[in-house]
Amino acid sequence: MITVHFTFSAAETRRAMRYMVLRSRGPSLMLALGVGMLAIGVATGKSLWLGIAGAELLAWVVLIALIPRLGVRSTGGEHTLSFSEEGVTAANAGGSQRFPWNHWRLWRRTGDLYLLRGTGSVFTFIPSRALGSPQTESEFRELLSRRVGRP
Repeated sequence: MITVHFTFSAAETRRAMRYMVLRSRGPSLMLALGVGMLAIGVATGKSLWLGIAGAELLAWVVLIALIPRLGVRSTGGEHTLSFSEEGVTAANAGGSQRFPWNHWRLWRRTGDLYLLRGTGSVFTFIPSRALGSPQTESEFRELLSRRVGRP
């Protein structure tokens, strides 16, 4: 069993929030809509389409810039995650929950964070520093590869 305890730093929280925002449906749709309207505006030469597209794309940039900063107001306190052959147990001040391995669709390392992506829009981030040592990190990666699949 591998157990980690950590509190997210402000920088880690911003990176995790930015990752989630950039991979969420709403902001992705907003970007696609803005680019589509921009293409229509360029193709037709109509300034109304260009203005609406510019406003949409500006709103997307503001959204991408602001949401990660808003998430920094609270780092969520201490988190504890335990990884075993049976699954993952996650706990914080709000409670705890157990997840079987089939809940997780993929994992990857993104910068100094590990990401476990669950069903739906569940994102779980683990700072690599929480693993403590290269040996524990290697065991963690092996467990994820065995139970979730290759990154």
